[in-house]
Amino acid sequence: MASYSDHTDPELLQLLTRDDAAPAAFDILYERYWEPLYQSAFYLLRDRAAAMDIVQDIFIRLWQRRLELKVEAVGPYLRAAVKFRVANHIRDGRVRDSFFKELRDFQGAGAELNADRQAATRELEAVIREAIQGLPDRCREIFLLSRDERLSNQQIADRLGISVKTVETQMTIALRKIRNRIDTYQLCTILLLALEMVPKK
Repeated sequence: MASYSDHTDPELLQLLTRDDAAPAAFDILYERYWEPLYQSAFYLLRDRAAAMDIVQDIFIRLWQRRLELKVEAVGPYLRAAVKFRVANHIRDGRVRDSFFKELRDFQGAGAELNADRQAATRELEAVIREAIQGLPDRCREIFLLSRDERLSNQQIADRLGISVKTVETQMTIALRKIRNRIDTYQLCTILLLALEMVPKK
């Protein structure tokens, strides 16, 4: 297999469209960008497993869409994808409670930080908490087993003695209700706040 380690990003993107070169070109892009993307996702979420999943999903999507991509700069494209996935993760209410604590601690380290942004953090935390508390009992139980204990749908089904289909249905209901409680402005505000947590290189 040919080595393309010295190729530029645009050249690698072109190679992704060739069956003979696509796997090698993809491997180079993965090696080139996996670590910084993971670090960005981790500093935003403070959750290693979630950061890993987000970055893996981004690269899976890149491979699946390699023949139809219209991208001039792969770096900005991938970084934007991380922000989008992180925003969805927050909007789904899947952030751990420690996310908000660490965000408040970060803000508390500097009095110069905007008071409106601090209020926005508390507001979004309250919205997510209230949305979860407002779920029907079984729906809330299933959602928290997934979010807090990191159980798979099958593990939840086994613990509660219900079908996987029921778990999937209840998770869909939970995520829809949580998304409906968080408007676009709140989501953009919290993501901007989180981005301030990423160390500048």
